[in-house]
Amino acid sequence: MVAGLMANSLALISDAGHNLTDALALAFSWWALRIARRAPNHRKTYGYHRAGILAATINAVTLILISIYIFYEGVQRFMQPPEVQGWTVLSVACIALIINLTVAWLLHHDSKDDLNTRSAYLHIVGDAAASVGVIIAGLIEIVIGWRYADPLISMLIGLFILVSSWTIIKEATNILLEGIPDGLDMTSLVRDLMKQPNVEDVHDLHVWTIGRDYKVLSCHLIVQCECSLQDANRTVHDINHMLEEQYHIHHATLQIESESCELNQIFCANPNARN
Repeated sequence: MVAGLMANSLALISDAGHNLTDALALAFSWWALRIARRAPNHRKTYGYHRAGILAATINAVTLILISIYIFYEGVQRFMQPPEVQGWTVLSVACIALIINLTVAWLLHHDSKDDLNTRSAYLHIVGDAAASVGVIIAGLIEIVIGWRYADPLISMLIGLFILVSSWTIIKEATNILLEGIPDGLDMTSLVRDLMKQPNVEDVHDLHVWTIGRDYKVLSCHLIVQCECSLQDANRTVHDINHMLEEQYHIHHATLQIESESCELNQIFCANPNARN
């Protein structure tokens, strides 16, 4: 930030602001991971898995606010482009790039399975991309002295941050609204449930995500009238095994019935309907 003010570079200032929020985001993500490891209790029967989702959402919102500020400042500088000290911009941005790439490498593996860690990882990747942009802006300023390079690169950085933040908010919102987990095909799931021995129908089917790839399922299964209790238990066991192996659903609540739902639908429209 100090170097950006001294060099009069919006690209470097925006990169500094992004790095500052990333430091806070990493601390917030670490805190959320600590909270998420707490055991369930009588008030939080699912535990604190959603803490990471909340952290990811807050991180993404801060990135969007930063993007808006970068766009605003970029427009102002396009109108009156100031003189920028290219060598200062170039040297500081190179140091930032090395640090960001190192942190991104450390976070890359865990970012695949956890939304909270992925939001922090995208913060750092955004920083690395921003540093590359600042380096380019510095080189252009040094070689040809084109003053529009600094605000232009800044706005491109803001656009990149905006796009990456939107994907995090979209996924986090889907989880908080208990939507179907990404990549899960409900039609295939129903078909696989219907293939199980003794199952005649499936309804009141719900699948949602608690956090960190923690998928939950509940449904009502209509079994054959002549099906014994032992056969029904075996069917439930087989379905649980199938859900774990094929859909990575490790928490399923299956209700066995011998009559169809009054609404006769796979997804019951009325949650209070008698079954």
